[in-house]
Amino acid sequence: MKIRSPMIISLFLVAGLLAVSPMATAMEQETYNFWEIAACPDEDIEMLGSVRFQTQSVQGGDHATWVFQAFWKADAWGLDSGADYRIQGKWMEVIQENPPFIFMWNDHFQLIGQGTAPNYRFYAKVKFLVDANGDVVIDFEDELWPCPTIAFDIW
Repeated sequence: MKIRSPMIISLFLVAGLLAVSPMATAMEQETYNFWEIAACPDEDIEMLGSVRFQTQSVQGGDHATWVFQAFWKADAWGLDSGADYRIQGKWMEVIQENPPFIFMWNDHFQLIGQGTAPNYRFYAKVKFLVDANGDVVIDFEDELWPCPTIAFDIW
């Protein structure tokens, strides 16, 4: 019998790994509201929305990994023009404590203008790896966020 679906093959591999490696997983989530004003190039933009923080730890054998994430969603509007915007974003950190040590940070936000309002984007990714030989490898990519925060509250 040939299995051609990569998804089915992946599911079998994951199930097999879970069967031979004892693992403990814990996940916690909390959601908050937030308000923010950002100074974008064309005008200040006010945002009102929610952020969901999620933490997950995976412990198995001699490995420990932590994942921290934040998911941002909001409606927004230009304070001068009244233009409508929507913001969505994700921030994530992954830490693998045991060799090879890995730290990854990924941040991606989009402020999406409705109609003729401009769009703004921020993206940053850092990967820091210390391999079994003690060699350090760092990968970095970014696109600067043009809208710094000038007021912020979370509840």
